[in-house]
Amino acid sequence: MENSPLRVLPSNIEIEAAVLGCLLNDGKLYADIEGFGLTPEDFSQERHALVFRTIKAIYESQRTPDALMVIDELAKIPNPPEQSFVFDLANNAPIYSEETLRQYCSLILEKSLHRSLISICSNAIDVSYSQKMGFDDLSDQTTNELISLSNRKHANSVIPFKKLMEDLLERIKEQSKRSSTMLGISSGYPKLDAMSSGLKPGDMVIVAGRPGMGKTGFAINMALAIAKSGLNVLFFSLEMPAQQILNRFVSIECSINSKSLLNAKFDPDETARLWGNMDKTGNLPIFIDESSALTISELRSKAKKLDADLRNTPNADRPDNKLDCIFIDYLQLMDCSGFKDDVVHQIEYNSKNIKKLAKDMNIPIIAMAQLNRNIEDRRGGRTSENSGKKPMLSDLKGSGSIEQDADMVLFIHREDAYKKKDEEKNNEAEIFIEKNRHGPTGIIKFRFVPHYMKFIQLDDLANSYEQANES
Repeated sequence: MENSPLRVLPSNIEIEAAVLGCLLNDGKLYADIEGFGLTPEDFSQERHALVFRTIKAIYESQRTPDALMVIDELAKIPNPPEQSFVFDLANNAPIYSEETLRQYCSLILEKSLHRSLISICSNAIDVSYSQKMGFDDLSDQTTNELISLSNRKHANSVIPFKKLMEDLLERIKEQSKRSSTMLGISSGYPKLDAMSSGLKPGDMVIVAGRPGMGKTGFAINMALAIAKSGLNVLFFSLEMPAQQILNRFVSIECSINSKSLLNAKFDPDETARLWGNMDKTGNLPIFIDESSALTISELRSKAKKLDADLRNTPNADRPDNKLDCIFIDYLQLMDCSGFKDDVVHQIEYNSKNIKKLAKDMNIPIIAMAQLNRNIEDRRGGRTSENSGKKPMLSDLKGSGSIEQDADMVLFIHREDAYKKKDEEKNNEAEIFIEKNRHGPTGIIKFRFVPHYMKFIQLDDLANSYEQANES
């Protein structure tokens, strides 16, 4: 068996020396490359790293670095590089332009990221061989390290105002073509769209309520509306298996009693609706994941894999085929290996990272959330004479971080849920918009159809997004 060739860590010594030489000759250049976020550790040679660290320290102390000043500062540390080494860097510096200097810095960072990637993967291999860490913990740790590495690659988030204005004008043109003022994806409910301007890219939307209020049903109603508009939806069901959640989708879309689906006994009308809608419903672009112990790293990995698969799948109707929206049912059931015994920090960690994922993928993420039990003991209603059980932001279970991270918080309340079986029920539901970064708060009334888990908006004036917005 032939010996494998010796592999050398990625680096470019000449480029590193060129950048340092330019900075030594003109210390003001450091301001031009500061946005790249280079650190001393990005330089592969220890002497290069020491010189860059010194240049950086001098600049940050409001002085202008040069070769003599760097030599003076290096003399204060044990075993500094030779003075001749620093002078050689300065004397051998190439003639540069602003563009070439930026290209050099990009190349240094690229080589450094490759070295870090090798280190992360090598560590994961070593730990896997030694079995010193469980698979889930190692997977989470490695994934988080890789994400941090990727974030470094795209760390320069400063965007020129001119570029932002160009993007704004392009969006206005697109909206004008559609004759719509809505900025995001339609939820399927005109009044909600009017108040929120739609489900916008990068937003985290929380749909919260006590058990039995219909959080999952409301989410499915929205997911169906989004999918029927031709957009791709990924639905994470942590509480129910895929087949059970599918039954909910079919019940709502085909108006079939959920019990009929369970025992496969349908009346003639249900049979006609089922078979009449089966093909159309079956072809909706909805993807269901039934993981019961979902972690943030798994959520991120699965979402990005599906997004990549969709982008690589030809679609005649959608040249820009991609993942458009994510639903999570529900937030407090998500796992987190880093805070196994601390529920509050676990929810806080997951909430913050769901918001980051929404921003990173530039899509809305709608997460269901549970409310605290103390609603059940409350008396003296806030919005009606007979109920003190209507929710408020402080009722969000587990952490105030959910309220802080969310762009919009919706509460579902059905007074019928608190009535006894023999009491008359009006089948009404209310959606309280308690937080809305993009518009007003308020109440939207719905008709709730319990046999189908349907939520039907009761605002007769809002037959379209524009009409709702005007009203």
